[in-house]
Amino acid sequence: MSSSSNASSSTRGRWTDEVLEPFRAMGEPLADAVIQQVFANNEVETVNRMMRSLHSNVHLVPAELPDALEDYLNQTDDWPEWADPEKVVLGQRLFARYGMQMTLAYFTWSLPSCYGWAKAAKVLTWTGGIDKNVHRRILETAQFVLDVMAEGGLGPKGFGVRTAQKIRLLHATIRYHVGRDPKWRASEWGTPANQEDHVATLLTLALVPRVLTKLGLDFTREEEDAYFHCWRVIGHFLGIHADLLPRDLEDAEHLWEAIQQRQVRPSEDGVALNKALVEFLKSRIPGTMMDGVVVATMRELCSEAVADAVGLEKTDWTRHLMGPMRWMFSLSDEVQDQSGFAAKISASLSRKLLEGLHSSETGGGRVTFRIPQSLQDSWNLATTEEKKAG
Repeated sequence: MSSSSNASSSTRGRWTDEVLEPFRAMGEPLADAVIQQVFANNEVETVNRMMRSLHSNVHLVPAELPDALEDYLNQTDDWPEWADPEKVVLGQRLFARYGMQMTLAYFTWSLPSCYGWAKAAKVLTWTGGIDKNVHRRILETAQFVLDVMAEGGLGPKGFGVRTAQKIRLLHATIRYHVGRDPKWRASEWGTPANQEDHVATLLTLALVPRVLTKLGLDFTREEEDAYFHCWRVIGHFLGIHADLLPRDLEDAEHLWEAIQQRQVRPSEDGVALNKALVEFLKSRIPGTMMDGVVVATMRELCSEAVADAVGLEKTDWTRHLMGPMRWMFSLSDEVQDQSGFAAKISASLSRKLLEGLHSSETGGGRVTFRIPQSLQDSWNLATTEEKKAG
């Protein structure tokens, strides 16, 4: 018993329950104060317009902002002193090179991992309308990732910083509403959208290179470190408490293990969320040939504990490879430069998924899921307009 306990704690580093538990009761003071003032001044519609722009990013911010919002945006867009611009650029270049596979991992590892945390999953289902809300959040998350990881996305005129600021306000709005619901049991579940849940979500994005090694990709420690540093800077923009941001990649891996041990539990909320995610992904990938690969990839990437927590059906990964293999080799274009078999399949699946997300959310001349041009170029993605022209 004690040796097992010691082995368990050794994977957690400095992240003990005593360190982490207080963060479950903590929100984010700056954004919380803004939202409280907005509601007090009856300026809710202005905030709603800003939140709706999360989808389209047609405009960085709506015109005629309330003073509290304008002050907040000006106070929270500076880089932290410890940020290393060269590492950020290297991290974004890595995303430009492997972003299709990374995007697939966001959908098949990051999101299921989030749904595996029973307490965090509860706040995601609290407002009801699981299908509609999950689909919206999936698009918002995907848009956020593309915005912050595109070349220049974290620069002064990049979409990334502004998108992070908006999501920070969105989290504060969730805390405002759910936290006032008398049925919400804060003593048991923690503050809605709390700091521990936020840093856990960040890690599902920052640790993706490590996960993709299961699909045959290979990264140097320098590349993984730069990618993590990029997300550490993003965590700063999201308002994650400085004491909770991991110092480096090793520290992040310890924190990840600690949160997994603390939070992964089976729940009806997690099962419902992941079911909606699987159906969403199937609906965005043309045809039915790739449907089985969605679940198989989740099984391949997620831990057994997460797969069980979200009720993921058991599949045999190998029996799903033959159809996609024939389909993949029928493609005329070259798929990246990976020799790994699963890596090539994942790149092909990612391409179809991204094009599906883009085209399915395009209508009336207004794009609500925007793939930055630099990434379209890097990934050789065809937009809906280009397909029609062709």
